[in-house]
Amino acid sequence: MLTSTATNTSRTESSVRPVQVHAFPSQQAPYVPTEPTDNGKRPLVIEETWGTKQSGPSLPANIDLESANPYVNADSIALSSTTLDESAFREVTVQGIVREQSRTVSLSEQQTVRETNLTLSVTEANATHAVVRATVTENETDDAVTTGRVTIGNQTTALNSSGMAVTTVSYPAIAVRGQYTSAAWWRTDQPYSASEDVAKTPANFPDLKSLIQLVVVTMLWFIPVAVLVFGFDYMSGGELLGLTKRT
Repeated sequence: MLTSTATNTSRTESSVRPVQVHAFPSQQAPYVPTEPTDNGKRPLVIEETWGTKQSGPSLPANIDLESANPYVNADSIALSSTTLDESAFREVTVQGIVREQSRTVSLSEQQTVRETNLTLSVTEANATHAVVRATVTENETDDAVTTGRVTIGNQTTALNSSGMAVTTVSYPAIAVRGQYTSAAWWRTDQPYSASEDVAKTPANFPDLKSLIQLVVVTMLWFIPVAVLVFGFDYMSGGELLGLTKRT
């Protein structure tokens, strides 16, 4: 039995033995024992672990352990590497799922990431908002991409069954930028690459009726002012502005 204080630790023989052995879920996450590269990054990382969510046990107040509550009973793991060749991790040893134990997992069927093309079009625009339609297709086949999300401004919209998403942008700029993000490769049967596009909002010119009204209102404002100025100049014998000359 180890007894620890603020200054030292002592070891003594315990006079009791546990009747039962209990396990508790730790907050430590699973990891892959690989050596980091020169820049400090590990060549093989765990992207996500998932499984059934469980409620952790309630421990007595005098037991100070880092118990996770709730915790995930991990049964699936997604790993990725940007430096290793596929053959280098056909089988991977994962530690930390259960302390002091490891599990060797085999790589599932290989998937190919397909290139995509995002097209933005502004279908409606005025001074306060713009309606933007996003269409995502595969580069090689031009087929519609129906998974993933499109982000335009601060709004994110999922693609529908036709590979389109419609978003309304408030007070849009001249250029509206959008980005397509595929669903996580380990959560979809077909992963896609990200793509971007930029669409221009049409200039908001007034129509002919509005222009005529603007001209009429402007004339109604300036004609009295012009008559008043000309009158003062005429009464002063052209000395005010020099517009008229009296003999």
